Amino acid sequence: MSVVLYRCRKLLIAAFPVLAIAGLSPVPAGAQGISESGLETVFVQTNAQDSESVAELSNPNSSADPSELQQPASDDDFDPTDQQLESSYQTMPSAGSRSSGPACLSAAEVKEKQAAAMAQMKNAYAGVFYANNFSYLEDPYYNGPRFFSDHFKNMHTRYGTLSLGGESRYRYHNERNFRGLGITGNDDTFWLTRNRLYADWHINETFRVYAETLDANSGGEVFAPRPIEENDFDIQNLFVDVKLLDGPDGSLTARIGRQELLYGAQRTVSPLDWANTRRTFQGVRGLYKKGDTSIDAFWTELVRVDPKGSDDVSSQIQFYGTYLTKQDTALGTLESYYLGSDNHIAGFSEHTIGSRVSGATERGTLYDFEGAYQFGSDATPDRHSAGFFTAGLGRNIETNLFSPTVWCYWDHASGEKDFNEVSVGDGGYDHLYPLAHKYLGFMDLFGRRNIDDFNVLAQTPLTEKISLILWYHYFRLVEETTPYSVVMTPYNDTTQAQSKDLGHEIDVLLNYNVNPRNNVVLGYSHFNAGDYYETPGIRPANANNNADFFYFQYTTRY
Repeated sequence: MSVVLYRCRKLLIAAFPVLAIAGLSPVPAGAQGISESGLETVFVQTNAQDSESVAELSNPNSSADPSELQQPASDDDFDPTDQQLESSYQTMPSAGSRSSGPACLSAAEVKEKQAAAMAQMKNAYAGVFYANNFSYLEDPYYNGPRFFSDHFKNMHTRYGTLSLGGESRYRYHNERNFRGLGITGNDDTFWLTRNRLYADWHINETFRVYAETLDANSGGEVFAPRPIEENDFDIQNLFVDVKLLDGPDGSLTARIGRQELLYGAQRTVSPLDWANTRRTFQGVRGLYKKGDTSIDAFWTELVRVDPKGSDDVSSQIQFYGTYLTKQDTALGTLESYYLGSDNHIAGFSEHTIGSRVSGATERGTLYDFEGAYQFGSDATPDRHSAGFFTAGLGRNIETNLFSPTVWCYWDHASGEKDFNEVSVGDGGYDHLYPLAHKYLGFMDLFGRRNIDDFNVLAQTPLTEKISLILWYHYFRLVEETTPYSVVMTPYNDTTQAQSKDLGHEIDVLLNYNVNPRNNVVLGYSHFNAGDYYETPGIRPANANNNADFFYFQYTTRY
């Protein structure tokens, strides 16, 4: 019987995306076509805004990683605020009406409301699917396309409102000289497939139940899959929301169960959408919001992936903290956080206090600054004292051919000075649970510890549906010891560095938004190794220090 059920659920996962693609409904009569002149550039991982927590960023039409590169300091691109959405309903025609609106509205006002509804449609899918918002389907001003999967959203029943949906993603990898973690001398080609299905049940205004499954597989590889590449049909999210407060004093929601976490620019906390699996936790969370201010407090345990069995909670790895976000301050968007991490397996306990400010000046200069200090106890006899900072300045440039946004960044993270003590729990900065893929090169050669990364990012729309990303990185060690992987393991703990020069990486990414529910990404990255890799004992066995990465990804959402 279990075999039959297993095959049935596999069949369901395979069939759903086919229906989603083949069942696209035509644009209703009289409706306007999709205008994507404000094409969202796509980031290497989803940054999406949780409607209940302003600390979580928004990124429409993004898949999970190398598919969505959003401008880091522009978290709210074409994303109407709650106040704007509320005011747009005050003069609306009756539900279901397709008229141009009441006589009191001018043609310009109607067009503005239609544009806001279209923007909502493009932003319907968030970086965490429990924050998806399909309210545009009930907006009488919405005159955009209808998709097959719309029939399964906001279904009103006698027991509440139910939404069903998901995502399927297919990615091809060609990796030369870096299969594994870092420069390894190994080449490999393989396919990664991932399917997510979710059910969102709002029982009433007080209670909500959300469930999501994930199935991730790897095929065709020569070497063993990485730990983040396989997870055979498991529970990704399963929680209950209870609204404790909803009034002039703000809203307060308690969330209990298994849940993904996404905060800010995802430099410290992210579900890691680029990975074929996604990161999740289990515990309790309180979400408070009033106006432009949101405060999240949580206590969780890490859910460890078992590729072939059931994922289980690790009571040995605890993660807790508070994240505050304040929008529209004199400095722009301000975020402050405290994050605690206890790893009893590796034997360390760390506490991180940080802040981020982002926005734009009156003259159009974009800025993104974030930093944190970390203290506690190491796995070594020493006390932990470390930190990181990111400083970025950007500008939108208008030319006759292109309109690129250009950023210059400096990313710095401290490292362990004593080579004899380098380990997962040493004195260097621990980047916690980030979306590392988004910031330190798309090849994921280095984690945010003992590293300086001087980088320049340019992103520009080429057509209404195609965008281009060019990103250059120059990596150096802070301490002359060793670089670290994205899972904080030292690259080489037997041979000390003779040079801090790690090398250069160039990333090229083309993103094609077929439509608001289907996306294609084509990427190439090259790493030119620095003098660090010339040291005997560090150089890979094949004596080739450089590396190349080619990938193709298709994502559909339903």
